[in-house]
Amino acid sequence: MGRKADPQARASLVASARREFVKSGLARARVEDITGAVGLSKGAFYLHFESKESLFTELVASFSKEMSDYTSSRERSTLALVNTVQKTRDAQALLALDAEEDRKLLELLWPWRDVCEVLISGAAGTGFEGVMWKMLDSQMARLHHEFEELQKSELVRADLPKELLGDMVVGTYLLLARRLVSLSEKPDFTPWVGAIQAVVYGGIGVSAREFSQVQSNTRNT
Repeated sequence: MGRKADPQARASLVASARREFVKSGLARARVEDITGAVGLSKGAFYLHFESKESLFTELVASFSKEMSDYTSSRERSTLALVNTVQKTRDAQALLALDAEEDRKLLELLWPWRDVCEVLISGAAGTGFEGVMWKMLDSQMARLHHEFEELQKSELVRADLPKELLGDMVVGTYLLLARRLVSLSEKPDFTPWVGAIQAVVYGGIGVSAREFSQVQSNTRNT
């Protein structure tokens, strides 16, 4: 009779692998280092996973699913609000929604920060090289669509190229995901969201009064 998989051992192996992938990169990570760090044998590893690549595939699939769900949900929420804001000409609702969604994204990235780091700089020479950029393409597409609708509704400046805005926003979050890797404790994301909004909305046409009001409301919640 074959050995039975142990959920606790599996969880330990996954946690150890995630640390090793960040430390060494996926190509250089060794199964014996992953197992040795948690006092398990290589046999225990192969009882649960076919390879280190199959383990990482599971992580990437889970992260990708969460990002896809988030992207779809945020786009629906934003576009549903555009018509209302267009009629009232009050951009506070849009700013508040963006603040909420930015916070959700940072909360989503926190538990996956190590996987992001490996995809960004630790996947060279493996089948995962370039996966992060494909994931970012979906975020770019969402931003392009949303910004285009906001421009049509005259809620933001019409002279800004949506492609440039997408590069700025996605690039910002890419760097923030890497910064999270160096943190041992989850930070307060409120000032992070405030800084992102100050940079983005300070230059695309939302009035200072509207921006200041939403910032004040955010700090008081």
